[in-house]
Amino acid sequence: MKELLQHPVVERATHEDLVNRVRFDSEVRNLWREIIEPLFEISLISAGDQFYLAGSLTGGIFSYRNEELRDLLGVQTNRELYLCSFIVLTLLAAFYDSDDGIGPSRESLLVSELAEMVTTHLQELGSSPDVEELENQTRVNLRGPAELWLDLPYQKVDVVHIRRSDCRLAYLLKTIDLLQKHGLVRLIHDRQIFPCERLNQLIAHYYNQQSRKNEILEMLRSRLHPDSSPEEE
Repeated sequence: MKELLQHPVVERATHEDLVNRVRFDSEVRNLWREIIEPLFEISLISAGDQFYLAGSLTGGIFSYRNEELRDLLGVQTNRELYLCSFIVLTLLAAFYDSDDGIGPSRESLLVSELAEMVTTHLQELGSSPDVEELENQTRVNLRGPAELWLDLPYQKVDVVHIRRSDCRLAYLLKTIDLLQKHGLVRLIHDRQIFPCERLNQLIAHYYNQQSRKNEILEMLRSRLHPDSSPEEE
């Protein structure tokens, strides 16, 4: 527990004895399942000789208050926070919109591509007459982020610090920075995003089993392809 709280991953190369105990000692695994996981509302993700921690969707030691997330992202309002959250959802949909749910459906994503996806989704969702029903069903604020995003330029010229400017690119980079800080993605030259193995494992072994992600994916799919029938997941 201590090592996983200090590092994104615990692996055999650096913690051989610890990994062996967690993998092969039934008492250790039972302790995790019966005491630590329900007490702290976390899950232990096993990927071969690597272990990760994942937080619960309902709370637990990894949950954040809105104020904490605003500080981490460098934004001022909840509307900005909801926009950053929508960017994350769109990024997940872009990388993991596959039927098998085993790994990413693409190797990388350009920041400009992600911006186009967010714009398309928010234009269609924000103008939908069913937006209020969608917000109730998915528990996602859609109108606020749509209004904020669509009123912004993609990028402002002659700006030294892009992340401090008031533009779409700034919100994209600040959101990706936070994901990178947690070892979930890599951002190359503020241009290209790569999913990290930690994100792949969390999606494959934990979040992909949650109806929450499937609801969001289905919402985005149906709005982009209104004539297609929804697929069961």
